[in-house]
Amino acid sequence: MIETIDCPFASEIKENIISWLTNQQFNSVTGEAYKTNEYTEIHIQEIKRLFDWIESHLSEISDKFAYYTNSLYNSDIRSSTKKFKIDSYWFLNYPLNSWIRPHNHFPHALSFTYYISAPQNSAPLILDHKEYFVKEGQLLVFPSYLMHWVPPAKVEGRTLISGDIVYLSRF
Repeated sequence: MIETIDCPFASEIKENIISWLTNQQFNSVTGEAYKTNEYTEIHIQEIKRLFDWIESHLSEISDKFAYYTNSLYNSDIRSSTKKFKIDSYWFLNYPLNSWIRPHNHFPHALSFTYYISAPQNSAPLILDHKEYFVKEGQLLVFPSYLMHWVPPAKVEGRTLISGDIVYLSRF
């Protein structure tokens, strides 16, 4: 269960996001990928534009995920409470041979990855044992409880924003 959308303005925001990233501190994590700290505030206009676009799709994406679940989320009384918000986010960069171990983002509702840079032959995202070959400017949204990981990178330069999304229900 994953939703993939291409960002229509990816090329317009890429350069300024990468420029901002050059001033951020990255730390090595298990698998030798590099990760920033988690952020809860938006620091540049390009990230705000991206997050506004992502959040504008979250209700529709969640409707697709919930369609066959028989969940109360699908009931008419919930139609006005389908609100989602990006709770936190971070950046990851993958040098050659780096990887990320299997993990999930429970208890958040949804998680996302947005690919700022994805050179040809970039390592796929493995989500629930299925490979997703990513491309630059692509957004992937999935339920946070799903296990996912990244196998060793065969090329350098895979850079992304990853984050967690909360369901606000009645707030």
